Amino acid sequence: MTKSYTKGQIRNITRRFGLIPLKSSLVSSLYRKNAVIQVKTKKGTYALKPFNRSKTVRSNTIKQMEQAASMVRLLKKRKYHYMPEWLPTHSGKLWTLHQGTPFYASPWIKGRRLENAEDFEKLGRALAVLHATPANLHHIGRRSFTTFQQLRIWKNQDRLFQKRIKQIGGHDTKYRNWYNAFGKGCKRLSRQAWKDLQDTSIIKMLQKEKRSPSLTHGDITIPNVLISNNGQLKIIDWDRVKVGSVYADLAKAIMNTTQFNPKFVQSLLKGYQQRKPLKRNERKMIAALCALPREAWHASRHPKRSRDREILDNWQYSWPLRLQIIHLLREWAHA
Repeated sequence: MTKSYTKGQIRNITRRFGLIPLKSSLVSSLYRKNAVIQVKTKKGTYALKPFNRSKTVRSNTIKQMEQAASMVRLLKKRKYHYMPEWLPTHSGKLWTLHQGTPFYASPWIKGRRLENAEDFEKLGRALAVLHATPANLHHIGRRSFTTFQQLRIWKNQDRLFQKRIKQIGGHDTKYRNWYNAFGKGCKRLSRQAWKDLQDTSIIKMLQKEKRSPSLTHGDITIPNVLISNNGQLKIIDWDRVKVGSVYADLAKAIMNTTQFNPKFVQSLLKGYQQRKPLKRNERKMIAALCALPREAWHASRHPKRSRDREILDNWQYSWPLRLQIIHLLREWAHA
């Protein structure tokens, strides 16, 4: 059930961050109603964000909030300027608890979304700087989430997709038509990607991954990247920040933001490699991860839900573009 908040509750929470609200409004995201609260004050406009717990992590909401705040502090210490600064509460913490829900606050970013090659080059640089930030696991108190772990999760999702798609197709004519048109193509992409990921050079690289843990955002999507009015790129919504797989983080960013535009993909990779050059085995891994049809896996779970139905309905348009990008990335990987 989507939570709502009264003016009294919002006033209570914002005052803990040293803010006195003049006006507030609930703002929905692409996936969630009342995802953030916009608060206008004499000092400016701020985003008051209820922390969104990850269901894929076993720890509870409070523990996840503490870990995210620790990583945000680390990024601030490293002078990572591609994120809004989190405001401290009166006690000095970067978050507060209200009726069991953690909240954090940051300046409201006024600007636009990504729209040209220069913007995507900036995003590539921002991601590279994040991925190059050394993560001290002793201080942030969290284990590394490796690429091997991510691959296990995705393999399981792929297996469930293979079973689910036929079952749903038997009861839903529209979805059965989708499966007949694209199901086999999705299977081919997955089969080739898993084969590519068995490359010896990739396996050896991933076996060494724990030696240099890095921070990842975990949710680079179109709504979460903004170009501010002064031209700076800002990444928002850091609920999923963790010590994780930079390869999965980059692959998801490519497929989630570029709208399968070759120029945007090339610009993002150009900006990334300006700050963090990629070896051939790393490029091969990223190309393989981008080929996995993850959107189909997720959308097939709830094909009657509006957002997932929209993804499937748009597949006919996006499919040839997706194949074009996969071909481009494979050429890039072997260059």
